Amino acid sequence: MFKNLLKLAGLCLMFCYVAAYLVLLRQSSVIGRYAWAAWLGPLGFACAVYLAARIVTFHLKYTRFSRHLLDGNYESGIQTHRLSRDEVRGLADLTNKVADRLRLYDTLRADWVAVSTRAREIMHERTGTAVVIADIDEGSFRFNPAARALFGVEQETIPIESIVNCPENNQFARSYLSVVDLDKVPRTVHFTMTLPVRNIARAVAAEIIPIKDRDEKVRLVLIFLS
Repeated sequence: MFKNLLKLAGLCLMFCYVAAYLVLLRQSSVIGRYAWAAWLGPLGFACAVYLAARIVTFHLKYTRFSRHLLDGNYESGIQTHRLSRDEVRGLADLTNKVADRLRLYDTLRADWVAVSTRAREIMHERTGTAVVIADIDEGSFRFNPAARALFGVEQETIPIESIVNCPENNQFARSYLSVVDLDKVPRTVHFTMTLPVRNIARAVAAEIIPIKDRDEKVRLVLIFLS
């Protein structure tokens, strides 16, 4: 019964006002014979207040909850009262279950990203192959120990623009930008790369491999040098 409390209150509200209208529509002397009709007005008003309070309160709570979700705060929820058992309470409980599921997915995603990042770091540092990782979001090339040894430098990260915009790296820049912005497929090329660090140049063979997201946008580029 409590599950359909809002529906019952709404029906009661309509019935009370329709009945009151029909009673008052007749002679005023009828009200004296039907004293119970005087209670229809307060009862309908109480139902209206209850419906308005529940709906407005839930609207405010749900709006606040939605803003927390958009801000990436999955720890928030909608506070419910123990005594309420109507449709609003059921919707609030369902919304809290959604928040719990999002919180679980976010925790699993964060754990997976942490493990993947750690595995990538270990492989990047321990492999004997010279590898350069281009992070498009950060705008930097990251040289692993073998790549730094190949060029004889100690600096691990170098801005992408400083290498791509270097006139001596035109051949590399064309191949790199083609992989990132145009065909987005692996490419093997030979070129001479010049680093802005002491203008060190090396003739290398490189396999440029783009890593794309679900939207086919290149986010990382792996450059294997030999």
